[in-house]
Amino acid sequence: MNVKIRVTGQKVQAISALYTWEWDEASDLFSLADASQRLILRGYHQPLVVTTAGRGETQLRARTHTFTVEENRLTVIYSGLNGRATLTVTWVFEDDFIRLAPLQYSTPEAYDLVKVVYFAEPLNETYRPSLYSRYAVVPGLCMSTCVSPVIDLHAHLSVTAVLGSGAMRGPGLTQQWGLPAHYFCMFNTSERWNAIGARNLQSDAICFGLGDLPQGDYRLEIRENALSPVINLRADLWPHFQTPGMFQLGPAFFLTFGAHYHEAIRAYYTTLLREKVVRTKEVSPRKQAVMLAPQYNTWGVESALALRPEDLTEPLVLDIFQKLLQSGMQARCFVIDDKWEGRYGELKHDEARFPNFEAMLDSIRAEGFYIGLWAAFLRCQDPSALGLDESHLLQTSDGKPLWLAHQTSRYGIFDVTQPAVQKVLAERARDFIRRYRPDLIKFDFGYELPSLDMAAPSDLRWAGERLLQKGLEVVVGAMKAENPDLVIMYYGLSPLLLEHYDLHSPDDLVYCGGDYDLETNRRIFFSSLCGELGMPTYGSSGYDWASALDIWFDSAPSGTLGSLHCFDGDENGDLPKPEWIAKYNGLSAILRPETTFRIQPVDASGQGRLRAAFSPSWERIEQGRTVLLALRTHKFDGKPASRAYKDILDTEIGLIVSSLTADGLAESLRLGIVPFGDGACVLRHVLAVEYKTANITEHYFGGRAWTYPLACQPGRIELQMQQTRDDDILEWLEVTFETV
Repeated sequence: MNVKIRVTGQKVQAISALYTWEWDEASDLFSLADASQRLILRGYHQPLVVTTAGRGETQLRARTHTFTVEENRLTVIYSGLNGRATLTVTWVFEDDFIRLAPLQYSTPEAYDLVKVVYFAEPLNETYRPSLYSRYAVVPGLCMSTCVSPVIDLHAHLSVTAVLGSGAMRGPGLTQQWGLPAHYFCMFNTSERWNAIGARNLQSDAICFGLGDLPQGDYRLEIRENALSPVINLRADLWPHFQTPGMFQLGPAFFLTFGAHYHEAIRAYYTTLLREKVVRTKEVSPRKQAVMLAPQYNTWGVESALALRPEDLTEPLVLDIFQKLLQSGMQARCFVIDDKWEGRYGELKHDEARFPNFEAMLDSIRAEGFYIGLWAAFLRCQDPSALGLDESHLLQTSDGKPLWLAHQTSRYGIFDVTQPAVQKVLAERARDFIRRYRPDLIKFDFGYELPSLDMAAPSDLRWAGERLLQKGLEVVVGAMKAENPDLVIMYYGLSPLLLEHYDLHSPDDLVYCGGDYDLETNRRIFFSSLCGELGMPTYGSSGYDWASALDIWFDSAPSGTLGSLHCFDGDENGDLPKPEWIAKYNGLSAILRPETTFRIQPVDASGQGRLRAAFSPSWERIEQGRTVLLALRTHKFDGKPASRAYKDILDTEIGLIVSSLTADGLAESLRLGIVPFGDGACVLRHVLAVEYKTANITEHYFGGRAWTYPLACQPGRIELQMQQTRDDDILEWLEVTFETV
């Protein structure tokens, strides 16, 4: 342990090689600086516990406080807040991260705890956020591209963001649904940010990540030029967290550091792994194959035809599948989306619309496809059909079931904390897996979980962020007990739910018309980090064909490809071109087969609303070896990008090159290349010294292949690529080394 804690008068400092944390007892202000002593953030230290005590009785700021230091731990006890309450705040300083322990709150008085607000400044009878840094990073902030996830706090954005599940029915912007990131980041600039050399004074970044799931809604209040994490408890509506007594409030937080926020998030993930909070996923070969199988999903056609979910029929699904086969697109997983079910909650197909549903699934399997099924498992249209009643649904505070609506369907939400519901759901889930034998589940739902402002489960130990976890334990646990190789796909950046999810999906891009490709790139910028947890990204396309190539380009390094496209046309009236489908096939052929990997953005920008969190190019690393490079010739603003990388590749065209073995690009006996233009590239390769020739096989759309030898230069091989030859469209290039 190399952390040093110093107490000098009324100041406490914790100093490591990565950071300096400082608290001033007199002012109750704290700050955090990076290894170069550049300020990352500052703010008021004492958390505020907002209660229902009457006006004049509530005192958010404590009257007194004391502190103790023991080894690498600082404990601050605040007394005399909210009447006679005490609040204990404990920091644990490690060499490369900081842990903020759950708060301890005790009071002899009777009232309800409404919410906990971290790093806020009391203001008359309310408060304002005080955690200041120039920039905040909130990956799921907005469903569309109208607000960047990288926020310049000097813009005085005023919004409450949801950092957990339930974003669609939370406060603030329409956020990326089902995206429980459970973290946010911050980084700072010089106070004179436009001065000469100011960029060199920009601080390292910090990631505030949850260490466990709180018994409340996790939010981020952004006001003026500061922010505050908030745990929404609402004990004024529900019989929990009601005093007097002693309570543990809020989660543990892990504060991790990086030269920029991408690295700070990576440090959060790896710290949770090292501290054994989560474990890297280990999967069977069968499951691995399903996870990485390129997908086609029916939802795009349903949208293109402007169907209601209840308009999806067996003839239409078969028509979609036949057009997929006729297109030549080499998808390997066919996903049937909303709504093949009769009524939500029953997990049975609609026999009127799908009279031969199981035979249809078998016919799709016979063509060599895995089967994927969409389901919103926690929706319930008719509890009586399951032997339940309305009391088994989530209830509002006035004791009535919460009813929601989607297009023509009205439904409640199962209260998964009740044993009767758990039994029914588990049985239904197991029967569903046995009957339909899906390989992949597109698990939909988390965004509909109501906040505690709206409804709650009967067992409030599972309130807030824990409710989705309980639902996953019940439903996914039952399905995976029936089929351990089942793949669950969800919108899940949170490492705390890693046990249940296998494949991350960055869709839906429905609010990003005109920006499908850019928004996918930005979402993959964050989701690519999940590869280090053993969770690849499925790169669902947008709804138009024109953006497909860029989306597939960005998807290939981090996992697998997807398509929502309609073969009869899209919103722009475009039909698919063979050269587009050829790129899908080529990239599908060179996808990496591993589910655990590291992605390094290339030429990425971290600052600026328009440029931040985009990466034109990518490097994929496995076991310390570069196994894939995806290089564009230009950044998204039109400026030139790097065309040479790591002394491995020089290219004058955009391309993706992938090792087709376990070796790195510079050592592999077999490589795959998909070019995005006509021109040359040079691969520096150790085998090009030993081997005199390489065999080049050009694979063309429609199945034709042409193989020819190519002489190697010492230590390098130069390839000249053309996307068409004699009217044939190139899908991919295969390079193999062999002796003379």
